Amino acid sequence: MTRTRIRRRTALGLLAGALAAPALPAAGADYWTIASEDHFPPYNFSLKGKRTGVDTEIVEALLKELGVTPVHRPLSWREVVQSMDENTADVAFQFIASPARFEQYNMIGPFRTGTTVFMVRKDSDITYERLEDLAPHRIGVVDGFSYAPDFDAATFLEKVPSSSNVVNFRRLMLGRVDVVVGDLHVLNHVAKQDGRLKDVRVLPKPVGLVPRYIALPKARKAKAEQLQAAFVKLRDDGTIARIVDSWLTQ
Repeated sequence: MTRTRIRRRTALGLLAGALAAPALPAAGADYWTIASEDHFPPYNFSLKGKRTGVDTEIVEALLKELGVTPVHRPLSWREVVQSMDENTADVAFQFIASPARFEQYNMIGPFRTGTTVFMVRKDSDITYERLEDLAPHRIGVVDGFSYAPDFDAATFLEKVPSSSNVVNFRRLMLGRVDVVVGDLHVLNHVAKQDGRLKDVRVLPKPVGLVPRYIALPKARKAKAEQLQAAFVKLRDDGTIARIVDSWLTQ
């Protein structure tokens, strides 16, 4: 074999190897791990293999402002909280504010405000003006969730825990609970997905208006300061409001 052929074969072999090898991260690329609840539409969920939703899009916009690439970690809510407690993720969302949370984590926000409501079956005669009105009823909650301070502290209520809003809603439809509590848009989304929106109603008085925050472990103070600066910029220039409106006012 001639030297020319050898060189040609060697070059082709190197090219083929380069094409077959997995792509390596760009030198100097900055990746942050992002923990969020696996299925919490319309705020964070997976669609065709991609993470999406209102809050996901907000967090990605903040990271884009910083030139950071997100690496999403969909988890159960308890695992999301654990990732902050154990400092195993850079960022997690979406947290409700409390003195304990501000003590435990770096909290960024609020980046939006959610409306927490009670939902019942359409034929139910349940009414709600004060929490005591619900004392005779079984209320479906998601294990580990915080809802509103008064509701969370109401030990006189019968709260039936479940693993997710989907399980809660289906228990409501089966009559295993009388009421479910949750974010207005989340509960409506679950009802629509199950084709049962016409079979439920939301009680008129909200449980509370709940500001939502992004959290970072206390050990990641420098990253929290960067994210806080990006948040202020995108809040003030209207980017965050436009993202929220594009999802929730359709």
